[in-house]
Amino acid sequence: MLVDGKPVDSVPATDRGLNYGDGLFETIRLHQGRPCLLERHLHRLRAGCVRLALPYPGDRALRQDIERLVDAQEGDAVLRLVLTRGDGGRGYAPSPNAQGRRIVALHPMPPVGPDALRVGLCTTRLGRNTTLAGLKHLNRLEQVLAAAEVAAAGWDEGLMLDEAGLVIEATRHNVFFLRADRISTPPLTHAGVAGVMRQLVIEAADAMSMGGDEQPLRYDELHEIDSLFLCNAVAGVRCVKRIGSRAYEPGDALERLRSALVERGVTWLA
Repeated sequence: MLVDGKPVDSVPATDRGLNYGDGLFETIRLHQGRPCLLERHLHRLRAGCVRLALPYPGDRALRQDIERLVDAQEGDAVLRLVLTRGDGGRGYAPSPNAQGRRIVALHPMPPVGPDALRVGLCTTRLGRNTTLAGLKHLNRLEQVLAAAEVAAAGWDEGLMLDEAGLVIEATRHNVFFLRADRISTPPLTHAGVAGVMRQLVIEAADAMSMGGDEQPLRYDELHEIDSLFLCNAVAGVRCVKRIGSRAYEPGDALERLRSALVERGVTWLA
């Protein structure tokens, strides 16, 4: 792990990311020692820093840290970039002179799991907040509680609804659904994370003339759709096999989508 470019194994207890969740993060897949979709991850990180008025260390510093960590890495792994506002005293108000802190860590590749997922409905709801919607910020307690539900129930993943009862995302994936030969995804206006892979799937579906638009989806409408897909930048795109007693068949849509993603540079799915 590198903290501000230095090899250490801890951060100060005064860090605002630890105390208040004041920061952002990216989770990047390494394939054969190379970071996948790095430009898109850095673009999202920069945009998030603008929204939160968070100090951005610059692409060069982050790239140098990444190169140092992955220099001897040959296989697949996961790279995590964390930006916090840095150190701060007691109190919520951030200092206007905050310097920020960058943390870059390398982790083993986790088991991706089955290609067809058994999914349940989490009782933990996502709060609606237009200020934070779409951001991959450090406040992940909703996902922590929902992931505990998934583990206790023995599911592969869990769907999360917002306070209005709309399907938003899964605990660690974005959601896409196929209805009437069109691929759509729930809007993230009020909650959820705008994933890097989510944007790629939107572009791929649009190029295939299969939609790629945002459409709201209520939980009680899940029986009306033909297929359900989950995606993130580590595991790629996978289909949902079952939610409760409802079974889904992906047909050829999943393979067509994966082929379109490979054409867009997601070569590790090939």
